[in-house]
Amino acid sequence: MSQPLMKQAEGQGPDDALRRHLAWGGTPPTATRARAEADALLSALQHAYQVRVAPRAADDVRLVVSELVSNAARHAPGPGRLDLQVADRGRTVRITVRDTSTVIPQPWPANPRRPGGHGLEIVKALGRRLTVQQTGEGKQITAELALHQSRTSPGPDRYYVHRTPDATSG
Repeated sequence: MSQPLMKQAEGQGPDDALRRHLAWGGTPPTATRARAEADALLSALQHAYQVRVAPRAADDVRLVVSELVSNAARHAPGPGRLDLQVADRGRTVRITVRDTSTVIPQPWPANPRRPGGHGLEIVKALGRRLTVQQTGEGKQITAELALHQSRTSPGPDRYYVHRTPDATSG
């Protein structure tokens, strides 16, 4: 179920007001539906705050949303949730996907001959930061994408795994 944008309170900027979420039970949303939520968030950012989002940055946000939601649908039985939030005064979008799988994904080294398995590699390359955190119900993956900067080169220091004290990675 999709939630509308939060109402803007007096004196609040985009970080406080612009959020979207999409929750699912047994049947996950399609990547098209998830991208529509990203488009709604970026459109609101442009219209409500006159923050221009470059087409390439918007494409990156859509792609990361698609990859994370598709991975959750493929590897976890549900329920799940997509949260989108504008941060850093309209310069960053945080994309968080929660699912019920406790398996911590590991980015694989780039290999153009490998069929599939490139989703996390793509997300890591496009984002400025990628964090995986185990929760009591599974895990959450958060990707932060800059809306107004050139991409940085991928590096191991931008992938973070947070484990609960009694949890192990799978």
